Amino acid sequence: MIKKVLLLNIIIMVALVLIGCWNARELNALGIALIMGLDFENDKVLLTAEVIEPVPAREKSSMGKGTTVTYVQGIGDNLFDAFRDITLKFDRKLYIAHNKVIIFGEEFAKKSSINDIDLLVRDHEQRETAYLLIAKDSKAYEVMGIAAGLEEIPGNYVLELVENFKYNPKAINIKLAEYLKYFYDMGRQPVLGIIEKKEKKQINKIEKPSSNKEYQLSIVGAAAFNKEELVGYLNGVETKGFNFIMGRVKTGIVTFPTPNTSVDGSSTPTPSVESDISLKRPTKIHMSTMDIVKLKTKKDVEIIDNNIILKVKVKLRCSLEEVAGDIDISKEENIKEVEKACSEEIKRGVGNTLLKAQKEFKSDIFGFGSVFHRKYPKEWEKIKGNWNDIFAEADFQIEVKTDVIRTGLINTPISRVKGK
Repeated sequence: MIKKVLLLNIIIMVALVLIGCWNARELNALGIALIMGLDFENDKVLLTAEVIEPVPAREKSSMGKGTTVTYVQGIGDNLFDAFRDITLKFDRKLYIAHNKVIIFGEEFAKKSSINDIDLLVRDHEQRETAYLLIAKDSKAYEVMGIAAGLEEIPGNYVLELVENFKYNPKAINIKLAEYLKYFYDMGRQPVLGIIEKKEKKQINKIEKPSSNKEYQLSIVGAAAFNKEELVGYLNGVETKGFNFIMGRVKTGIVTFPTPNTSVDGSSTPTPSVESDISLKRPTKIHMSTMDIVKLKTKKDVEIIDNNIILKVKVKLRCSLEEVAGDIDISKEENIKEVEKACSEEIKRGVGNTLLKAQKEFKSDIFGFGSVFHRKYPKEWEKIKGNWNDIFAEADFQIEVKTDVIRTGLINTPISRVKGK
């Protein structure tokens, strides 16, 4: 009995000692960062952080947009040195466990090495789920501090923009962990999202317009890399083609020429990738729209007569959302023509993206090298050192199949002449 009492006392004493967090820090003692920007200034790393101000909720309603945050900067020989430089002029130590977005200035993206972001992976606070963006044609700090949406906090505005990728594949969202995965993969080169500062068009408001310019942010497009080197940008349409190849499209729309219609009523055949190497659309055409319901992509590589062929097969199910021109989609043969036109448009976009990566970037940003490695491991060992050069000269084949599963509430466009 005495032994049991003694053991119970020991357990209670130990429990009292171990209760609590030995390294706990109060919220009002932290500088909680939501977004960070990295630039080079005079060959030194410039860190810009957006920090939440600990403002009571009852006071926020009377404050304007962006007033609940403050911006701090630190400069140093490396990223950690820049972090500690902030403590010399800001009364909080940065806490980056809640940091959601990391923006690289274009100069930083072009000149930095993987060593310059070593801290982002090594530090226990920074999460690998943070999104990476390139500030196209600008410094990282030049695109920070803008909140052109309904979000009061600029960092949350940027985060919401990036996560809107699920609605429109003209952008891309890549996290820190994904970037590192592709960086170390010899069969695929990294791609990151971009962000741009753009002037908003003036709208006549009831109140007196301000003489100051208003800005908004855009995440349309993507940045292509060859290992650490930024080799170029994809525009929105090319980024959509990239997402089709990678099977990253969850939903989104496809606009395509309405078959057999034009402004002057003449037939407008749709050029294919095989027949028109310029991959240009005819002009003066009506455009219809599909909404993607489900998409599946398969990449493959084959060796035929010692030539490497890159293959992309895309299957998608769509809802017909908008029809322009004069076509009766109640007829099955017309639905088939619409499906064919949509497939050709996707094929053209995918082909344009592949050609740009081959001829301009000379970088396999799609992962065909990884497919080749899995399928032909012995041959891969012989060519892996110059795969990008081989990729740049390889032929490709694209196959797209579109199935329309819904056509909406009407069968004919509202512009169709009555009784025709």
